[in-house]
Amino acid sequence: MPLGSLWGIRLRVNPLLFLFGALWIYLGAPVETALLCLIVLVHEFAHALSGRAMGLKVSEIQLYPFGGVARIEELLELEPYLERRLAWAGPAANFAMAGAGMVLYSRLFPGCGPLLFFIRSNLVLAFFNLLPALPLDGGRILRATLSPVLGFRSATEKAALMGQILSVLLCGAGFFFWRSGGLGLSAILTGIFLFFAATREKNLAVYSFLRSLGVKEKELYKRGGLKGELLVVLEETRLLDVFRLFSPQRYHFVRVVDRSQRVHGEITETSLIRAAIHKGLDIPIKKIL
Repeated sequence: MPLGSLWGIRLRVNPLLFLFGALWIYLGAPVETALLCLIVLVHEFAHALSGRAMGLKVSEIQLYPFGGVARIEELLELEPYLERRLAWAGPAANFAMAGAGMVLYSRLFPGCGPLLFFIRSNLVLAFFNLLPALPLDGGRILRATLSPVLGFRSATEKAALMGQILSVLLCGAGFFFWRSGGLGLSAILTGIFLFFAATREKNLAVYSFLRSLGVKEKELYKRGGLKGELLVVLEETRLLDVFRLFSPQRYHFVRVVDRSQRVHGEITETSLIRAAIHKGLDIPIKKIL
């Protein structure tokens, strides 16, 4: 749902955030609801401004109850260290706000209930977002750490699986604390949303990966060179299985052989991507030689 723009960045609000707000207002906590919205907004703008400071173009922010998503137009798959730095920005802003709140609470406003809620909410949001599960910030940090070793697609699938596991645990905790009213229901709603968001990240992993591969040709011309890698695959290997061998930091040349080790040809990464777009991912690589 569009909400306007700030500093040239479009703001969108997921309807679930309104549901959470209505729930907390119904429970008699309008001030706390306003503070939570402010905390989430600052958290996400920390991501956006950090991205701009790194030279990235941030087009949109979508706000969720546990944080949000900053839409970055550049691809981060080729440079996972940028995604890691970007992911840390939101929790770091929460820790900074919690620290400032603690100073105010101890020196100027001791016993102030809303300020204590502000401190606790920032700490909860920061630590929750640092859990290693997509689509949380901790999941993006985990993916950026695993990508150079496992590849982007496999790293995304593992981080998304952690998100699905976390969502099930949240729903279980919510049912366990159902008697506590808003707390239990909030945990259940967050768990449900987190499950669908993690599943979406997992399903989109292969498309994000192919998109990241497609940009390498542009990077090759832009930088004047990329580190290369030679792969040797059997002629009956599916394109999807070949792509699974790729590393996001390398430009690949694929040598195709039969089971007697006779070479049938070589093909570039760019040609493989074009073939996948037109013929699909399930065909054997020998069909495109």
